[in-house]
Order: sequence, then C-alpha cells, then structure tokens
Amino acid sequence: MLEINKIHQGDCLELMKQLEDNSIDLVVTSPPYEDFNGAGYNGQTKDILFMKIYSEFFDKFMSEVFRQFYLNLKNKTLKKKLLTPHWIEFTESFRLFDFKSYIIWKYAGSFDSTFSRFHNDYEIIYHLSKGDDLLLNSSFIEKDGLTSIWYIPHFIKDRLHPVQMPEKVAERMILHSSNPNQIVLDIFSGSGTTAVVSKRLGRKFIGFELNPDYCKVANKRIEEVKSGCDANDDGIPPNNNSGVNTNI
Repeated sequence: MLEINKIHQGDCLELMKQLEDNSIDLVVTSPPYEDFNGAGYNGQTKDILFMKIYSEFFDKFMSEVFRQFYLNLKNKTLKKKLLTPHWIEFTESFRLFDFKSYIIWKYAGSFDSTFSRFHNDYEIIYHLSKGDDLLLNSSFIEKDGLTSIWYIPHFIKDRLHPVQMPEKVAERMILHSSNPNQIVLDIFSGSGTTAVVSKRLGRKFIGFELNPDYCKVANKRIEEVKSGCDANDDGIPPNNNSGVNTNI
C-alpha cells in the first residue's frame, strides 16, 4: 500500500497498481485539460489526436477506479464553437460505472468574451459509482442538500496552478461522499487542493502528480494545513470556516 497523507510523484497509471484492492473510499479528480500546442497539431487534427489519446487514457485509469468517483471536466471552444466533454460517456470504461448525475459547477461570472453565443460559465462534474452502496451526505447543507447546481466562485487569490480547483468545490464533494478517516484519492493532484481539503476535513488522502514541481508545491501546502481530525458526526470539523454556503 502506498503511503497515505502524501502526494506521490509519478505516472498515475503506474502508481494505481500499488493501491490495495478496495482501499479507496472516494476519488475526487480533475484531469489535465488537453494541451498539444507546439506538437505540430492545430485545429481539427489536434482535436482528433486528443480524442484518440485521451479516450484511451481514460479507459486505462477508469478501469482501475473505484467505488465512488467525482470527475470534473471542462467544456472547450474551437473557432467559437462549444465542444463538451460528453464524449467520455461513450468510452468503454464509463460503462463500468453507474452514472448517478451531472453536477453543474456554476461560476460567479464568466471568462468567456464572445458575443456570438451564450457564455461558457460552468463546468461539469460527473458523479459515478459502482452499484448503489454509496455514501451521500446532505446534512451539512440546510436547503436542497442534493441539488445538482453548485454556485461556487472560480476566483482564487493566490493561484498556484493554471487550472486550480477552488477549495469549496473539492470540499463539497468530499463532505457529500466521505466520512472522517476515510481515504480520498486524487490521481491528478496538481497543486494539491483535494489533499489539502481532505486533511482539513479530517479525511486521509493519497495523491498522484506527474509534474515534480507541482508535487513539491502540493506537499508544501499540505504541511501548512491543520488536520480536522476531531470532526463532528456530520463530517465537518468544529468551528469549520470552510465557506460552504449551507443555504444553497
């Protein structure tokens, strides 16, 4: 078993082989947005290459994963046209899971500058599981606890990674689908947001990150976070200052 409460540097496909069966309670991850710039591909050929490589990659890592799974994917644009990530629903590995729901993470505002279509001001989070034996807490939200529309600002004051997830997004997934001392895995850790939030909420965690520089950044962030090991029955540490809007 890999050491827990640490971000491990390396290829996630290789590192997953070192996980013990049924050792992970929850997966929260956001795969890297594709970037083949500088590789001699552009426009339509770039997208064809992406679809081939990325779909094969998804088949490999999703075949290893796990009882409950949150997967954050982003729309992209090409020549002012919107391209959604729904292609993943046609991969072989997607069929291994029960597709529970889309969660729409709605930004406060938009990064989209076009005036030729409605703005791309949200991201999709897939909620997947293997079977119906899954944990789905909603007690930490006072109103409509299982809504699939999450209004969470995208703003991060001191951004450490170009596509860094706000802590409030990771927090909500972790609170919904894990209990204190359970193990949360992020196979694309980036700057370590999932691990940081897991530690603060009294969960154990394992992270994988290919980039050694981001791995160092992530482990440094983790060292600076106090553990919420004395969490309440609802999974939230006492005097939680998470900022989760419990009235959504």
